[in-house]
Amino acid sequence: MHPSHRRPGVLVTPVCGLLLLGGVFACAPETSTSPAPVSKQAAPVKPAEPVSDEALAERYLAAKGQIEALGEEADAATIVAKLDAVIPELRAVAESAKDPHLRANASLLLGNLYELRGDRRSAISFYEQARDLVPDEVDTYRALALALASDNQHARAAELQREVVARDPDDLGARLLLGELLVKAGEDADATVAYAEYEARRKGLMDGLTLQNKDGSYVRPPAERAECAFALAPARDNGTAFALLYALEHEQDAKVRAAIVETMGMQRLAAYKPALDKVVAAEDAKPEKDAALLEVLRWSLDEIARDPVDATPGPAPELGAETAGAEDSPGAPPSGGADATSAGEPAEPGAEDSEEAAPAKAPAAERD
Repeated sequence: MHPSHRRPGVLVTPVCGLLLLGGVFACAPETSTSPAPVSKQAAPVKPAEPVSDEALAERYLAAKGQIEALGEEADAATIVAKLDAVIPELRAVAESAKDPHLRANASLLLGNLYELRGDRRSAISFYEQARDLVPDEVDTYRALALALASDNQHARAAELQREVVARDPDDLGARLLLGELLVKAGEDADATVAYAEYEARRKGLMDGLTLQNKDGSYVRPPAERAECAFALAPARDNGTAFALLYALEHEQDAKVRAAIVETMGMQRLAAYKPALDKVVAAEDAKPEKDAALLEVLRWSLDEIARDPVDATPGPAPELGAETAGAEDSPGAPPSGGADATSAGEPAEPGAEDSEEAAPAKAPAAERD
């Protein structure tokens, strides 16, 4: 004790006592028996109230909105600064929310942000967390597979991509990616199988969109034909292009026609423009115009003009006469193109157990 702090009349004699200070023994002075000053007892710390999922959901949406508000034109410095601001908010949601879907959404967005920052390890960790939280959601497998592929973990990525294909068999893009990953992983035999299955599924989707019975009725109902059209978007080959052009010319259902036109806009093939211009002119000439169809037609033409893909189809393959159970049908669309390798008979109506005949299941969220 400093001499100036000693109280008058109190004898202080230093002796060695045992005071445990973080595991260190120290000498303490022995004082007189004068009463020591009473110290005030610290008030107990009240535990923080747990944050509700409703409040965490608001924080998640606010953080997501800040990211979306950046737009595609934001410079790198602005993006990094915004990421530094929102990542702690999203981590609070991913680590504290009780609802697994809310935690998974925050984890997926965090994975995205860490990828933007070049931190693949953290990105993969949060994608894995999202997959574990909602193992029935196929999008978590998609995100994790892509992140692993970007980190050159091709074998692990291929295993995840197999799961994507199993859960969403009509996702042609997923099938193509699986083949690519298997090639990079050195699994050439499996890659050949994956590409062959892609061709079989592509043919099944084209058949689902276009095939008719003997009486001219379609094998598949309108909703399934529209889904088949959407699912063909990743296939920019000649055979698919001819099938879409054929379907646009013969299809009468407005929603199916709109799906075909939207798929053409997603593919952006320059060769589609004459056919789309023709449909626009025909719709404009009608007394009662289909406003919804005209809107998607103009959107599709704008997309082709914005970034045309120059993949003009070659000579049209000879049209076959076979349809599903309808050999005398007035005509069937091409079921392949110059690069098509699929073979086999068209699907029989009602053959839901056949992979080729199964209706497409294009996620609606990807079209919104």
